[in-house]
Amino acid sequence: MSRHPLLDQEARSKVEQIVNGISQAITAHRLAAGGKLPSIRQLAKECGMSPFTVSEAYEQLVQRGWISAKPASGFYVSRRNPPMPRSAPALSLLPLDADRLLTGIYDQDSHGMMAGCGWLPEDWYDEEALIRILRRTAREQTISLRYGQPKGLLALREYLCGQLHDQGMAAGVDQIITTQGATHALELICSVLRVAGQAVLVDDPGYCNLLSSLTYQGCRLHGVTWTEEGPDLTILETLMATHRPRVFFTNPWQQNPTGASYSPRVAHEVLRLAQQYDVMIVEDNVSADLLEVPANTLAAMDGLNRVLYLSSYSKSLSPSLRVGYIAAPLQWAESIMRVKMLHGLTTPVLNEQLVLALCNDGKRKRHNQRLKHNIQDATTKAINYFEMLGWEVFSPTAKGMFIWARPTVSQDSLLRQAQMAGIFLAPGKLFRPDAQETDWLRFNSAYLDNEVFRQFLQGLNQK
Repeated sequence: MSRHPLLDQEARSKVEQIVNGISQAITAHRLAAGGKLPSIRQLAKECGMSPFTVSEAYEQLVQRGWISAKPASGFYVSRRNPPMPRSAPALSLLPLDADRLLTGIYDQDSHGMMAGCGWLPEDWYDEEALIRILRRTAREQTISLRYGQPKGLLALREYLCGQLHDQGMAAGVDQIITTQGATHALELICSVLRVAGQAVLVDDPGYCNLLSSLTYQGCRLHGVTWTEEGPDLTILETLMATHRPRVFFTNPWQQNPTGASYSPRVAHEVLRLAQQYDVMIVEDNVSADLLEVPANTLAAMDGLNRVLYLSSYSKSLSPSLRVGYIAAPLQWAESIMRVKMLHGLTTPVLNEQLVLALCNDGKRKRHNQRLKHNIQDATTKAINYFEMLGWEVFSPTAKGMFIWARPTVSQDSLLRQAQMAGIFLAPGKLFRPDAQETDWLRFNSAYLDNEVFRQFLQGLNQK
């Protein structure tokens, strides 16, 4: 594709290429105040992008005051002076703390290489499928303008029943509650299990959002050290016997941040210990659709008795859809539904309709296979490169997007130089209970297969 004068080719996403390119053209007076911009379809054709992408970019430019929309006429450069840049600190000045990880990197204006983030690149998703489904939904006038059902769209829950049944989990339609992603699912479960102020067990290292949320709720967190096969069973039993926790939050499959998964032996022992010490298990399987082989989940082995199971479509379909779900024992499902309604009423039915349509799309299986292949290929390359540099990789056989690695250079020096180079890294203490110091870091393999990152690491080893 030839270079278009309204594109910033160096921007990370297609939307950012348009937003940055047009705002830069306005600042440089290459686009005059009051001048008309190309139509959405025209610019999409010229840039080789979808109208959906151009539309989102134009919407952002309108919100920021660069351009204005005139009904039945088009988009025009605003006549007032261009907006002043926000007084946000540069990437190199941001503190390395949980607040930055949980909020700062989600800002649409964030720049830099997201080597430590928790999501896949925008262009790895099937944008064309989403556009096709949106058009078909609008054409068939099946968009619901009402509140959804308390437990979620019935047709989607019926679909999920079939999917879970294929994985050996006998969950009825009344045992499934849809949520706005996995984080929302965890919040509902925390409320229902009344964990605030209680002793709870968590993976160590584990999911940073969950650790921050539990800490905010005043929970006493006890970390279960991970091995390449899953949690250390000796430590797990000691903690259960000593602290008598009510619940163990765990991410058994392609774990965030280590990339490791439970072995069958460890999975069975975790369930046995939970039964022995009367501990509920919250099984976070957020990457279920990205597993090379579907996992024999704890919930399936347990018969959905003392395990609350959750997953999400944010990683496999699109993070913007924000659709997840919980499968729970029937006595807990009713309580979760009530808490869901108290917290925010029903989940967005339009998002649920889109997810169901995408799941039933004839091309979805092929795209998902390609997505898994891309992740596995990127992970294998990254692990091989880390090991070539002499770095220690926690799970050398990992197949998911996350890699837990320990560099041969000082972490403080690594983080400082990465910030100066515009590379976002995720230091390991963000994934530890009580932010305990560690030499490890989380990497996202989907962002590492490029010459800029390799040259950065080579430069570190040469110093």
